[in-house]
Amino acid sequence: MDTAYQNTKKQLVLFFLFTYGISWFLFFIGHKTDVLPIILLGIWSPSITSIILSAYFFGKKGVLQLLGRFKRVKIKWYWWILLLFLPASIHFTGRSLWQLFYDGEIKASILNSSYWLGAIIPSILIAGLGEELGWRGFALPRLQRHFPPVLASFILAIVHLLWHLPTYWLGQGIHNVPFIYILAFALPWTFIFNWLYNKSGGSLIFAVGFHAISNASLSIVSFMPWESKVPITPELLTQWSFPIELGGPYLSVCAVYFIVAIIVVLKGKFNQTNIDIP
Repeated sequence: MDTAYQNTKKQLVLFFLFTYGISWFLFFIGHKTDVLPIILLGIWSPSITSIILSAYFFGKKGVLQLLGRFKRVKIKWYWWILLLFLPASIHFTGRSLWQLFYDGEIKASILNSSYWLGAIIPSILIAGLGEELGWRGFALPRLQRHFPPVLASFILAIVHLLWHLPTYWLGQGIHNVPFIYILAFALPWTFIFNWLYNKSGGSLIFAVGFHAISNASLSIVSFMPWESKVPITPELLTQWSFPIELGGPYLSVCAVYFIVAIIVVLKGKFNQTNIDIP
């Protein structure tokens, strides 16, 4: 086994261990002290860990290479269109199909631009910049060096989802549906996300942007239960039954995600991956 292979495997293991350890510790402290900045620092741990490990293994060159992915903007126009509109389009399609099936009509709503900005800016600053230098910027290229793209995406989806577990005790930061439902969302979402990131040539603008736009679209195109009816609590981890009127729209959106993910894997040249690291 060559040294480069062993080194990237070590980098992956350290990244996952440090990201989980630091984030979960900060989530615990933030929960006990009720200090929001500590929780936010925990959310930023994937990106912070990626920068620290890049500096440790590759020095200044590694950090510049990682951050240099923000300069990758020479991408064909149709990928930008997908970046901007794909999450909301999937959410709207899934919700509309459910409404048509359950209510017999589609109840569309148009939100003004100020609402979009109010949803997207926090998503960029918190989830996008806080996580994606780690998940897509650091972990994914290394996973794709060790595993086939489908398996690499599956691993990242599970690791990323399980990283959110403490948020059930925080009462925020995850979808307010049973955990098994979120698994049905996270798997196809990650496959589509990784495909788009690879198609962008490993652009961190796409990584940060897709995560932020996806999160913002959760509220812009609402398909989850109102939190006043279903609060985020640890009970959702083991809950299997859920009223159809509460979970139906969510599962309908998941079904559309799965259809798009299957198309992406089978027809989207999913094997063309970005694996460049220092």
